[in-house]
Amino acid sequence: MSRSELIEVARGDRPLDLVIQNVNLINVFTCEIYPGDIGIYGERIALVVPAGSTPLEAKETIDGTGKWAAPGFVDTHLHIESSMVTPANYAAAVLPLGTTVSVIDPHEIGNVLGMEGVRYMVEASEGLPLRVYISIPTCVPAVPGKETAGAEFKAKEISEMFTWPRVIAAAEVMDYIGVVRGNQPISDIVTAALDAGVAIQGHSPLLVGRELNAYLAAGIESDHEIRDGNEAVEKIRLGMLPLLKLSSFGNPVKVVIPAVKDLPFLDIALCTDDIEPDDIISKGHMDRVIREVIAYGIQPALAYRWASLTGARAYQLKDLGAIAPGYYANILLLNSLEDVRVNDVLINGKFVSKNGKLIIDIPEPPVSINPANSVIFSQRPSRETLRIKAPIENGSVDVNIIHLLESGMTELHRNSVPVKDGYLNLAGSSDDMCYLGVVPRHGQPHAATTVLLSGLHLREATLATTIAHDSHNLLIAGHNPEDMLMAALELEKCGGGVIFVKNQKVLGKLELPIAGLMSPKSVAELAEETSVLNRIGRELGLTTLSPILAIAGLALPVVPEVRVTDLVGLLDTVLQKEIDLF
Repeated sequence: MSRSELIEVARGDRPLDLVIQNVNLINVFTCEIYPGDIGIYGERIALVVPAGSTPLEAKETIDGTGKWAAPGFVDTHLHIESSMVTPANYAAAVLPLGTTVSVIDPHEIGNVLGMEGVRYMVEASEGLPLRVYISIPTCVPAVPGKETAGAEFKAKEISEMFTWPRVIAAAEVMDYIGVVRGNQPISDIVTAALDAGVAIQGHSPLLVGRELNAYLAAGIESDHEIRDGNEAVEKIRLGMLPLLKLSSFGNPVKVVIPAVKDLPFLDIALCTDDIEPDDIISKGHMDRVIREVIAYGIQPALAYRWASLTGARAYQLKDLGAIAPGYYANILLLNSLEDVRVNDVLINGKFVSKNGKLIIDIPEPPVSINPANSVIFSQRPSRETLRIKAPIENGSVDVNIIHLLESGMTELHRNSVPVKDGYLNLAGSSDDMCYLGVVPRHGQPHAATTVLLSGLHLREATLATTIAHDSHNLLIAGHNPEDMLMAALELEKCGGGVIFVKNQKVLGKLELPIAGLMSPKSVAELAEETSVLNRIGRELGLTTLSPILAIAGLALPVVPEVRVTDLVGLLDTVLQKEIDLF
Protein backbone atom coordinates (compact mmCIF):
# COMPACT_ATOMS: atom_id res chain seq x y z
CA MET A 1 0.00 0.00 0.00
CA SER A 2 1.37 3.40 -0.99
CA ARG A 3 0.70 6.72 0.72
CA SER A 4 -0.84 8.01 -2.51
CA GLU A 5 -3.40 5.20 -2.35
CA LEU A 6 -4.14 6.06 1.28
CA ILE A 7 -4.69 9.69 0.27
CA GLU A 8 -7.08 8.62 -2.50
CA VAL A 9 -9.03 6.51 -0.01
CA ALA A 10 -9.21 9.40 2.45
CA ARG A 11 -10.55 11.64 -0.35
CA GLY A 12 -13.18 9.08 -1.23
CA ASP A 13 -11.72 8.07 -4.63
CA ARG A 14 -11.10 4.48 -3.51
CA PRO A 15 -13.20 2.24 -1.27
CA LEU A 16 -12.06 1.48 2.25
CA ASP A 17 -11.19 -2.04 3.33
CA LEU A 18 -12.94 -1.77 6.69
CA VAL A 19 -15.21 0.73 8.43
CA ILE A 20 -16.03 0.70 12.14
CA GLN A 21 -19.23 2.74 12.51
CA ASN A 22 -20.96 4.37 15.47
CA VAL A 23 -18.19 3.59 17.94
CA ASN A 24 -17.37 5.71 20.99
CA LEU A 25 -14.02 7.11 19.88
CA ILE A 26 -11.41 7.80 22.56
CA ASN A 27 -9.53 10.76 21.13
CA VAL A 28 -6.15 10.76 22.88
CA PHE A 29 -5.14 14.10 21.36
CA THR A 30 -7.93 16.06 23.04
CA CYS A 31 -9.00 13.53 25.69
CA GLU A 32 -12.57 13.62 24.39
CA ILE A 33 -14.90 10.69 23.83
CA TYR A 34 -17.56 10.99 21.12
CA PRO A 35 -19.32 8.86 18.45
CA GLY A 36 -17.15 8.34 15.39
CA ASP A 37 -16.59 6.30 12.25
CA ILE A 38 -13.14 4.87 11.52
CA GLY A 39 -12.04 3.99 7.99
CA ILE A 40 -9.15 1.56 7.41
CA TYR A 41 -7.23 0.84 4.23
CA GLY A 42 -4.55 -1.82 4.28
CA GLU A 43 -2.58 -1.54 7.48
CA ARG A 44 -3.35 2.11 8.18
CA ILE A 45 -6.18 4.37 9.19
CA ALA A 46 -7.40 6.47 6.25
CA LEU A 47 -9.94 8.69 7.97
CA VAL A 48 -11.74 9.38 11.22
CA VAL A 49 -15.02 11.32 11.07
CA PRO A 50 -17.99 12.04 13.34
CA ALA A 51 -20.43 9.13 13.28
CA GLY A 52 -22.76 9.31 10.27
CA SER A 53 -21.30 12.56 8.99
CA THR A 54 -20.34 11.21 5.56
CA PRO A 55 -21.12 8.10 3.46
CA LEU A 56 -18.30 5.56 3.60
CA GLU A 57 -17.86 2.86 0.97
CA ALA A 58 -16.01 -0.20 2.26
CA LYS A 59 -15.51 -3.88 1.58
CA GLU A 60 -16.58 -4.61 5.16
CA THR A 61 -18.48 -2.58 7.73
CA ILE A 62 -18.67 -3.29 11.46
CA ASP A 63 -21.23 -1.75 13.80
CA GLY A 64 -19.40 -0.44 16.85
CA THR A 65 -22.52 0.68 18.73
CA GLY A 66 -22.04 0.24 22.48
CA LYS A 67 -18.28 -0.18 22.20
CA TRP A 68 -15.33 2.15 22.71
CA ALA A 69 -12.43 2.41 20.26
CA ALA A 70 -8.99 3.03 21.76
CA PRO A 71 -5.51 2.96 20.27
CA GLY A 72 -3.50 -0.14 21.15
CA PHE A 73 -1.67 0.16 24.44
CA VAL A 74 2.03 1.06 24.44
CA ASP A 75 3.97 -0.54 27.31
CA THR A 76 6.87 1.85 27.73
CA HIS A 77 9.18 -0.28 29.87
CA LEU A 78 9.19 -3.99 30.65
CA HIS A 79 11.27 -7.12 30.94
CA ILE A 80 9.70 -10.05 29.07
CA GLU A 81 12.04 -12.33 31.03
CA SER A 82 10.10 -11.44 34.21
CA SER A 83 7.03 -13.06 32.66
CA MET A 84 9.19 -16.18 32.34
CA VAL A 85 8.21 -16.90 28.72
CA THR A 86 9.58 -16.37 25.22
CA PRO A 87 8.57 -13.22 23.31
CA ALA A 88 6.16 -15.22 21.11
CA ASN A 89 4.34 -16.72 24.09
CA TYR A 90 4.34 -13.32 25.75
CA ALA A 91 2.70 -11.77 22.67
CA ALA A 92 0.01 -14.46 22.66
CA ALA A 93 -0.88 -13.59 26.25
CA VAL A 94 -0.89 -9.78 26.15
CA LEU A 95 -2.35 -9.02 22.70
CA PRO A 96 -5.92 -10.02 23.71
CA LEU A 97 -5.54 -7.67 26.71
CA GLY A 98 -4.85 -4.71 24.42
CA THR A 99 -1.06 -4.39 24.56
CA THR A 100 0.09 -3.87 20.97
CA VAL A 101 3.50 -2.22 21.46
CA SER A 102 6.17 -3.24 23.97
CA VAL A 103 9.45 -1.42 24.59
CA ILE A 104 11.48 -4.17 26.19
CA ASP A 105 14.65 -4.01 28.25
CA PRO A 106 16.40 -7.41 27.95
CA HIS A 107 18.86 -6.68 30.70
CA GLU A 108 17.84 -9.78 32.63
CA ILE A 109 19.07 -12.15 29.94
CA GLY A 110 21.85 -9.69 29.07
CA ASN A 111 23.25 -10.14 32.57
CA VAL A 112 23.27 -13.91 32.06
CA LEU A 113 24.37 -14.32 28.42
CA GLY A 114 25.76 -10.92 27.50
CA MET A 115 25.28 -9.58 23.97
CA GLU A 116 24.17 -13.02 22.80
CA GLY A 117 21.28 -12.82 25.27
CA VAL A 118 20.19 -9.43 23.91
CA ARG A 119 20.52 -10.75 20.35
CA TYR A 120 18.35 -13.73 21.30
CA MET A 121 15.56 -11.38 22.41
CA VAL A 122 15.88 -9.35 19.19
CA GLU A 123 15.65 -12.49 17.05
CA ALA A 124 12.92 -14.11 19.15
CA SER A 125 10.69 -11.00 18.83
CA GLU A 126 11.18 -10.51 15.06
CA GLY A 127 7.98 -10.43 12.99
CA LEU A 128 5.53 -10.86 15.87
CA PRO A 129 2.08 -9.23 15.65
CA LEU A 130 3.04 -7.52 18.91
CA ARG A 131 5.39 -4.69 17.94
CA VAL A 132 8.50 -5.17 20.04
CA TYR A 133 11.10 -2.42 20.27
CA ILE A 134 14.39 -2.81 22.10
CA SER A 135 16.07 -0.66 24.72
CA ILE A 136 19.70 -1.65 25.15
CA PRO A 137 20.78 -2.52 28.70
CA THR A 138 23.10 0.14 30.09
CA CYS A 139 23.98 -1.43 33.43
CA VAL A 140 25.34 -4.95 32.98
CA PRO A 141 26.16 -5.46 35.78
CA ALA A 142 24.23 -2.77 37.61
CA VAL A 143 27.32 -1.55 39.48
CA PRO A 144 30.67 -2.79 38.14
CA GLY A 145 33.16 -3.64 40.86
CA LYS A 146 30.44 -4.36 43.41
CA GLU A 147 28.95 -7.48 41.77
CA THR A 148 29.59 -9.80 38.84
CA ALA A 149 27.23 -10.99 36.13
CA GLY A 150 27.60 -13.20 33.08
CA ALA A 151 28.90 -10.23 31.09
CA GLU A 152 29.98 -6.62 31.35
CA PHE A 153 28.71 -4.00 28.91
CA LYS A 154 30.77 -0.91 28.26
CA ALA A 155 30.25 1.91 25.80
CA LYS A 156 31.79 -0.07 22.94
CA GLU A 157 29.39 -2.99 23.26
CA ILE A 158 26.39 -0.75 23.81
CA SER A 159 27.23 1.44 20.81
CA GLU A 160 27.31 -1.68 18.63
CA MET A 161 23.93 -2.84 19.92
CA PHE A 162 22.42 0.58 19.19
CA THR A 163 22.80 -0.36 15.49
CA TRP A 164 20.71 -3.52 15.80
CA PRO A 165 17.13 -3.77 14.41
CA ARG A 166 14.27 -2.10 16.31
CA VAL A 167 16.56 -0.51 18.90
CA ILE A 168 15.05 2.83 20.00
CA ALA A 169 16.33 3.51 23.52
CA ALA A 170 19.01 3.10 26.14
CA ALA A 171 17.47 1.07 28.94
CA GLU A 172 17.13 2.17 32.54
CA VAL A 173 20.33 3.82 33.78
CA MET A 174 20.36 2.22 37.22
CA ASP A 175 23.77 3.40 38.38
CA TYR A 176 22.34 6.83 39.10
CA ILE A 177 24.95 7.53 41.75
CA GLY A 178 27.66 6.83 39.19
CA VAL A 179 26.01 9.24 36.74
CA VAL A 180 25.75 11.98 39.36
CA ARG A 181 29.40 11.53 40.38
CA GLY A 182 30.64 11.30 36.80
CA ASN A 183 31.98 7.78 37.30
CA GLN A 184 33.16 5.48 34.55
CA PRO A 185 32.06 3.44 32.67
CA ILE A 186 28.48 4.69 33.13
CA SER A 187 29.27 8.25 32.00
CA ASP A 188 30.71 6.94 28.72
CA ILE A 189 27.63 4.75 28.26
CA VAL A 190 25.26 7.71 28.65
CA THR A 191 27.40 9.71 26.21
CA ALA A 192 27.15 6.84 23.71
CA ALA A 193 23.36 6.94 24.01
CA LEU A 194 23.32 10.69 23.45
CA ASP A 195 25.54 10.27 20.39
CA ALA A 196 23.20 7.57 19.03
CA GLY A 197 20.20 9.89 19.42
CA VAL A 198 18.08 7.34 21.28
CA ALA A 199 15.77 7.94 24.24
CA ILE A 200 17.42 7.35 27.63
CA GLN A 201 15.41 5.66 30.36
CA GLY A 202 16.17 6.38 33.99
CA HIS A 203 16.05 4.44 37.25
CA SER A 204 16.49 6.66 40.29
CA PRO A 205 14.24 5.76 43.24
CA LEU A 206 13.89 8.61 45.78
CA LEU A 207 16.46 10.77 43.99
CA VAL A 208 15.72 14.49 44.56
CA GLY A 209 17.43 17.87 44.90
CA ARG A 210 20.83 18.68 43.44
CA GLU A 211 21.57 15.04 42.68
CA LEU A 212 18.35 14.73 40.65
CA ASN A 213 19.27 17.87 38.75
CA ALA A 214 22.69 16.38 37.98
CA TYR A 215 21.11 13.12 36.81
CA LEU A 216 18.77 14.96 34.45
CA ALA A 217 21.57 17.21 33.24
CA ALA A 218 23.33 14.07 32.03
CA GLY A 219 20.51 13.49 29.54
CA ILE A 220 18.19 11.08 31.36
CA GLU A 221 14.59 11.49 30.20
CA SER A 222 12.26 9.19 32.15
CA ASP A 223 11.92 7.12 35.31
CA HIS A 224 9.79 4.08 36.15
CA GLU A 225 11.09 3.81 39.73
CA ILE A 226 9.31 6.75 41.39
CA ARG A 227 8.38 5.69 44.93
CA ASP A 228 7.09 8.86 46.60
CA GLY A 229 4.53 11.56 45.79
CA ASN A 230 6.79 14.54 46.49
CA GLU A 231 9.53 12.87 44.46
CA ALA A 232 7.06 12.52 41.57
CA VAL A 233 6.11 16.20 41.66
CA GLU A 234 9.74 17.31 41.68
CA LYS A 235 10.69 15.04 38.80
CA ILE A 236 7.72 16.17 36.68
CA ARG A 237 8.53 19.82 37.34
CA LEU A 238 12.08 19.22 36.14
CA GLY A 239 10.92 17.68 32.87
CA MET A 240 11.34 13.99 33.66
CA LEU A 241 8.62 11.77 32.18
CA PRO A 242 7.25 9.29 34.73
CA LEU A 243 6.79 5.80 33.32
CA LEU A 244 4.23 4.94 35.98
CA LYS A 245 4.02 1.21 36.59
CA LEU A 246 1.91 -1.43 38.25
CA SER A 247 3.93 -4.62 38.51
CA SER A 248 4.10 -7.90 40.38
CA PHE A 249 6.58 -6.23 42.73
CA GLY A 250 4.48 -3.25 43.81
CA ASN A 251 2.05 -0.45 43.12
CA PRO A 252 3.44 3.11 43.15
CA VAL A 253 0.22 4.37 41.49
CA LYS A 254 -1.43 4.74 44.89
CA VAL A 255 1.22 7.18 46.14
CA VAL A 256 2.06 9.00 42.90
CA ILE A 257 -1.37 9.84 41.45
CA PRO A 258 -2.83 11.51 44.57
CA ALA A 259 0.26 13.76 44.72
CA VAL A 260 0.32 14.83 41.07
CA LYS A 261 -3.24 14.72 39.74
CA ASP A 262 -4.00 18.37 40.59
CA LEU A 263 -1.01 19.78 38.69
CA PRO A 264 -2.27 22.23 36.03
CA PHE A 265 -0.83 20.09 33.22
CA LEU A 266 0.13 16.48 33.52
CA ASP A 267 1.39 13.91 31.03
CA ILE A 268 2.54 10.49 32.15
CA ALA A 269 3.32 7.24 30.35
CA LEU A 270 2.41 3.82 31.71
CA CYS A 271 4.31 0.56 31.92
CA THR A 272 4.28 -2.88 33.54
CA ASP A 273 8.02 -3.43 34.20
CA ASP A 274 7.82 -6.94 35.71
CA ILE A 275 4.63 -9.04 35.49
CA GLU A 276 4.73 -12.71 36.33
CA PRO A 277 2.49 -15.23 34.51
CA ASP A 278 -0.06 -15.70 37.29
CA ASP A 279 -0.68 -11.94 37.39
CA ILE A 280 -1.17 -11.66 33.62
CA ILE A 281 -3.85 -14.36 33.70
CA SER A 282 -5.63 -13.28 36.88
CA LYS A 283 -5.17 -9.49 36.92
CA GLY A 284 -4.27 -8.35 33.42
CA HIS A 285 -1.50 -6.34 31.83
CA MET A 286 -1.58 -2.71 30.63
CA ASP A 287 -5.38 -2.85 31.05
CA ARG A 288 -4.75 -3.41 34.76
CA VAL A 289 -2.49 -0.33 34.99
CA ILE A 290 -5.18 1.83 33.32
CA ARG A 291 -7.85 0.53 35.71
CA GLU A 292 -5.69 1.44 38.68
CA VAL A 293 -4.97 4.95 37.36
CA ILE A 294 -8.69 5.55 36.78
CA ALA A 295 -9.49 4.22 40.27
CA TYR A 296 -7.27 6.96 41.74
CA GLY A 297 -9.20 9.73 40.03
CA ILE A 298 -7.74 10.18 36.54
CA GLN A 299 -10.34 10.76 33.82
CA PRO A 300 -10.58 7.70 31.56
CA ALA A 301 -9.69 9.46 28.30
CA LEU A 302 -6.53 10.88 29.90
CA ALA A 303 -5.63 7.46 31.28
CA TYR A 304 -5.93 5.99 27.77
CA ARG A 305 -3.70 8.77 26.43
CA TRP A 306 -1.08 7.86 29.03
CA ALA A 307 -1.34 4.23 27.90
CA SER A 308 -0.83 5.00 24.22
CA LEU A 309 0.09 8.38 22.71
CA THR A 310 2.35 9.67 25.49
CA GLY A 311 4.62 6.65 25.34
CA ALA A 312 4.64 6.47 21.56
CA ARG A 313 5.71 10.11 21.33
CA ALA A 314 8.38 9.68 23.99
CA TYR A 315 10.04 7.10 21.75
CA GLN A 316 9.25 8.95 18.49
CA LEU A 317 7.00 6.14 17.23
CA LYS A 318 5.22 8.57 14.94
CA ASP A 319 2.57 6.26 13.44
CA LEU A 320 1.53 4.57 16.69
CA GLY A 321 -0.46 5.46 19.77
CA ALA A 322 -3.57 7.13 18.34
CA ILE A 323 -6.59 6.62 16.10
CA ALA A 324 -5.97 9.18 13.36
CA PRO A 325 -5.33 9.37 9.59
CA GLY A 326 -2.00 7.85 8.58
CA TYR A 327 -1.52 5.95 11.84
CA TYR A 328 -1.23 2.16 11.87
CA ALA A 329 -4.64 0.58 12.45
CA ASN A 330 -3.79 -0.85 15.87
CA ILE A 331 -7.24 -0.47 17.37
CA LEU A 332 -8.98 -1.90 20.42
CA LEU A 333 -12.74 -2.32 20.71
CA LEU A 334 -13.78 -2.33 24.35
CA ASN A 335 -16.97 -3.41 26.09
CA SER A 336 -16.27 -1.21 29.10
CA LEU A 337 -14.42 2.09 29.35
CA GLU A 338 -13.54 2.23 33.04
CA ASP A 339 -13.17 -1.53 33.52
CA VAL A 340 -10.94 -1.60 30.42
CA ARG A 341 -12.54 -4.79 29.07
CA VAL A 342 -10.96 -5.38 25.66
CA ASN A 343 -13.24 -7.30 23.31
CA ASP A 344 -11.46 -7.16 19.94
CA VAL A 345 -7.94 -6.25 18.83
CA LEU A 346 -6.86 -5.15 15.36
CA ILE A 347 -3.20 -5.05 14.36
CA ASN A 348 -2.40 -3.32 11.07
CA GLY A 349 -6.08 -3.39 10.20
CA LYS A 350 -6.56 -7.14 10.79
CA PHE A 351 -8.27 -8.82 13.72
CA VAL A 352 -5.87 -10.81 15.88
CA SER A 353 -8.23 -11.22 18.83
CA LYS A 354 -12.02 -11.44 19.06
CA ASN A 355 -14.19 -11.71 22.15
CA GLY A 356 -11.07 -11.63 24.29
CA LYS A 357 -9.48 -14.64 22.57
CA LEU A 358 -6.50 -14.80 20.22
CA ILE A 359 -7.61 -15.96 16.76
CA ILE A 360 -4.19 -16.28 15.10
CA ASP A 361 -1.22 -18.55 15.61
CA ILE A 362 2.04 -16.99 16.75
CA PRO A 363 4.93 -19.31 15.90
CA GLU A 364 8.35 -18.99 17.48
CA PRO A 365 10.67 -17.00 15.19
CA PRO A 366 13.94 -18.74 14.25
CA VAL A 367 16.87 -17.88 16.52
CA SER A 368 20.59 -18.49 16.18
CA ILE A 369 21.40 -18.58 19.90
CA ASN A 370 20.96 -21.43 22.37
CA PRO A 371 20.16 -19.71 25.69
CA ALA A 372 20.22 -22.88 27.82
CA ASN A 373 22.80 -24.39 30.22
CA SER A 374 23.39 -21.14 32.09
CA VAL A 375 23.80 -22.40 35.67
CA ILE A 376 27.56 -22.84 35.80
CA PHE A 377 29.30 -23.27 39.16
CA SER A 378 33.06 -22.76 38.95
CA GLN A 379 33.25 -23.06 42.73
CA ARG A 380 30.50 -25.44 43.71
CA PRO A 381 28.41 -24.38 46.71
CA SER A 382 28.84 -26.39 49.88
CA ARG A 383 27.45 -26.46 53.37
CA GLU A 384 30.62 -24.63 54.43
CA THR A 385 30.20 -21.73 51.96
CA LEU A 386 26.55 -21.29 52.90
CA ARG A 387 27.32 -20.89 56.59
CA ILE A 388 28.82 -17.77 58.24
CA LYS A 389 32.09 -18.06 60.16
CA ALA A 390 32.13 -15.99 63.33
CA PRO A 391 35.05 -14.10 64.95
CA ILE A 392 34.61 -16.17 68.16
CA GLU A 393 34.18 -19.88 68.87
CA ASN A 394 31.11 -19.79 71.15
CA GLY A 395 28.78 -17.26 72.75
CA SER A 396 27.07 -14.48 70.84
CA VAL A 397 28.13 -11.69 68.52
CA ASP A 398 26.56 -8.55 67.08
CA VAL A 399 25.88 -8.90 63.36
CA ASN A 400 24.85 -6.40 60.69
CA ILE A 401 21.71 -7.70 59.02
CA ILE A 402 19.61 -6.81 56.00
CA HIS A 403 16.08 -6.05 57.17
CA LEU A 404 13.43 -6.31 54.48
CA LEU A 405 10.56 -3.81 54.70
CA GLU A 406 7.05 -4.44 53.39
CA SER A 407 7.70 -1.88 50.63
CA GLY A 408 10.56 -4.01 49.30
CA MET A 409 13.10 -1.45 50.49
CA THR A 410 15.69 -2.49 53.06
CA GLU A 411 17.32 -1.13 56.20
CA LEU A 412 20.48 -2.06 58.05
CA HIS A 413 19.74 -3.64 61.42
CA ARG A 414 22.12 -4.97 64.06
CA ASN A 415 21.25 -8.08 66.07
CA SER A 416 22.95 -10.33 68.60
CA VAL A 417 23.29 -13.83 67.13
CA PRO A 418 24.42 -17.06 68.88
CA VAL A 419 27.73 -18.63 67.86
CA LYS A 420 28.48 -22.35 68.11
CA ASP A 421 31.78 -24.00 67.19
CA GLY A 422 32.94 -20.91 65.33
CA TYR A 423 29.84 -20.36 63.17
CA LEU A 424 26.67 -18.31 63.50
CA ASN A 425 23.95 -20.61 64.75
CA LEU A 426 20.35 -19.85 63.85
CA ALA A 427 18.97 -23.05 65.41
CA GLY A 428 16.26 -22.02 67.81
CA SER A 429 16.38 -18.38 66.72
CA SER A 430 13.39 -16.44 65.49
CA ASP A 431 11.77 -17.57 62.22
CA ASP A 432 12.18 -13.94 61.17
CA MET A 433 15.95 -14.37 60.77
CA CYS A 434 17.52 -16.53 58.10
CA TYR A 435 20.63 -16.92 55.95
CA LEU A 436 20.79 -15.16 52.59
CA GLY A 437 23.37 -16.52 50.18
CA VAL A 438 24.52 -15.43 46.72
CA VAL A 439 26.05 -18.27 44.72
CA PRO A 440 27.89 -17.16 41.55
CA ARG A 441 26.34 -19.10 38.65
CA HIS A 442 28.05 -17.57 35.62
CA GLY A 443 31.33 -19.44 36.03
CA GLN A 444 32.94 -16.84 38.32
CA PRO A 445 35.97 -18.12 40.23
CA HIS A 446 34.86 -17.01 43.71
CA ALA A 447 32.70 -18.84 46.25
CA ALA A 448 29.27 -18.01 47.61
CA THR A 449 28.68 -15.02 49.89
CA THR A 450 26.30 -15.44 52.82
CA VAL A 451 24.78 -12.80 55.13
CA LEU A 452 21.76 -12.64 57.45
CA LEU A 453 18.26 -11.43 56.57
CA SER A 454 15.26 -10.47 58.68
CA GLY A 455 11.76 -9.36 57.72
CA LEU A 456 11.21 -12.10 55.13
CA HIS A 457 8.99 -14.19 57.46
CA LEU A 458 10.01 -17.45 55.75
CA ARG A 459 9.34 -20.18 58.32
CA GLU A 460 11.95 -22.97 58.56
CA ALA A 461 12.12 -23.66 54.81
CA THR A 462 14.46 -22.55 52.00
CA LEU A 463 13.63 -20.44 48.93
CA ALA A 464 16.17 -20.41 46.08
CA THR A 465 15.98 -18.71 42.69
CA THR A 466 18.05 -17.86 39.63
CA ILE A 467 15.75 -14.83 39.17
CA ALA A 468 17.89 -12.43 41.20
CA HIS A 469 17.86 -8.92 39.75
CA ASP A 470 19.87 -7.95 37.95
CA SER A 471 22.99 -10.08 37.79
CA HIS A 472 20.86 -13.20 38.28
CA ASN A 473 23.29 -15.17 40.33
CA LEU A 474 21.69 -17.91 42.43
CA LEU A 475 20.05 -16.36 45.50
CA ILE A 476 19.08 -18.56 48.46
CA ALA A 477 17.24 -17.71 51.68
CA GLY A 478 16.93 -20.39 54.31
CA HIS A 479 17.38 -21.54 57.89
CA ASN A 480 19.29 -24.74 57.19
CA PRO A 481 22.54 -24.85 55.13
CA GLU A 482 21.82 -28.47 54.14
CA ASP A 483 18.46 -27.48 52.61
CA MET A 484 20.08 -24.45 50.97
CA LEU A 485 22.70 -26.66 49.35
CA MET A 486 20.06 -29.10 48.13
CA ALA A 487 18.08 -26.22 46.59
CA ALA A 488 21.16 -24.94 44.75
CA LEU A 489 22.03 -28.34 43.30
CA GLU A 490 18.43 -29.00 42.23
CA LEU A 491 18.36 -25.73 40.27
CA GLU A 492 21.69 -26.60 38.68
CA LYS A 493 20.19 -29.85 37.38
CA CYS A 494 17.20 -28.17 35.67
CA GLY A 495 19.03 -25.11 34.34
CA GLY A 496 17.54 -22.65 36.82
CA GLY A 497 14.21 -21.54 38.20
CA VAL A 498 12.58 -21.26 41.63
CA ILE A 499 12.41 -23.91 44.35
CA PHE A 500 11.16 -24.40 47.92
CA VAL A 501 12.92 -27.03 50.08
CA LYS A 502 12.21 -28.11 53.64
CA ASN A 503 13.87 -30.92 55.62
CA GLN A 504 15.61 -32.23 52.47
CA LYS A 505 12.32 -32.44 50.59
CA VAL A 506 11.39 -30.40 47.52
CA LEU A 507 8.04 -28.73 48.26
CA GLY A 508 7.70 -27.13 44.83
CA LYS A 509 9.84 -26.26 41.83
CA LEU A 510 9.46 -24.04 38.76
CA GLU A 511 11.90 -24.97 35.99
CA LEU A 512 13.19 -22.09 33.83
CA PRO A 513 15.75 -23.64 31.48
CA ILE A 514 16.11 -20.62 29.15
CA ALA A 515 18.93 -18.64 30.76
CA GLY A 516 17.55 -19.63 34.16
CA LEU A 517 14.86 -17.00 33.58
CA MET A 518 12.31 -18.30 31.07
CA SER A 519 10.41 -21.39 29.97
CA PRO A 520 9.24 -22.55 26.53
CA LYS A 521 5.77 -23.06 28.02
CA SER A 522 2.81 -20.70 27.54
CA VAL A 523 1.84 -18.00 30.01
CA ALA A 524 -1.28 -19.99 30.94
CA GLU A 525 0.77 -23.10 31.72
CA LEU A 526 3.28 -21.15 33.78
CA ALA A 527 0.49 -19.29 35.56
CA GLU A 528 -0.73 -22.59 36.96
CA GLU A 529 2.77 -23.51 38.13
CA THR A 530 3.55 -20.10 39.63
CA SER A 531 0.15 -20.05 41.35
CA VAL A 532 1.00 -23.33 43.10
CA LEU A 533 4.44 -22.09 44.14
CA ASN A 534 3.05 -18.79 45.39
CA ARG A 535 0.53 -20.71 47.50
CA ILE A 536 3.37 -22.77 48.98
CA GLY A 537 5.26 -19.57 49.71
CA ARG A 538 2.29 -18.04 51.52
CA GLU A 539 1.87 -21.22 53.58
CA LEU A 540 5.52 -20.83 54.58
CA GLY A 541 4.89 -17.29 55.83
CA LEU A 542 5.84 -15.10 52.86
CA THR A 543 3.58 -12.04 52.67
CA THR A 544 4.84 -10.24 49.54
CA LEU A 545 2.63 -9.74 46.49
CA SER A 546 4.59 -12.49 44.75
CA PRO A 547 6.12 -14.97 47.20
CA ILE A 548 8.29 -16.63 44.54
CA LEU A 549 9.86 -13.21 43.87
CA ALA A 550 10.16 -12.33 47.56
CA ILE A 551 13.97 -12.28 47.52
CA ALA A 552 14.53 -11.53 43.82
CA GLY A 553 15.55 -7.90 44.42
CA LEU A 554 17.81 -8.39 47.42
CA ALA A 555 20.97 -8.60 45.30
CA LEU A 556 20.22 -5.44 43.30
CA PRO A 557 22.84 -2.90 44.43
CA VAL A 558 21.04 0.22 43.17
CA VAL A 559 17.97 0.15 45.44
CA PRO A 560 18.19 1.72 48.93
CA GLU A 561 19.58 1.09 51.38
CA VAL A 562 21.43 -2.20 51.87
CA ARG A 563 21.73 -5.30 49.64
CA VAL A 564 23.95 -8.32 49.22
CA THR A 565 26.26 -9.00 46.27
CA ASP A 566 28.51 -11.87 45.29
CA LEU A 567 31.66 -9.72 45.47
CA VAL A 568 31.35 -7.66 48.65
CA GLY A 569 28.59 -9.22 50.75
CA LEU A 570 26.70 -6.45 52.54
CA LEU A 571 26.61 -3.25 50.48
CA ASP A 572 25.43 0.24 51.41
CA THR A 573 23.74 1.08 48.11
CA VAL A 574 23.53 4.81 48.82
CA LEU A 575 27.22 5.26 49.57
CA GLN A 576 28.22 2.25 47.43
CA LYS A 577 30.44 1.02 50.27
CA GLU A 578 30.95 -2.41 51.78
CA ILE A 579 29.51 -2.95 55.26
CA ASP A 580 31.40 -5.16 57.71
CA LEU A 581 29.33 -8.17 58.75
CA PHE A 582 30.51 -8.02 62.37
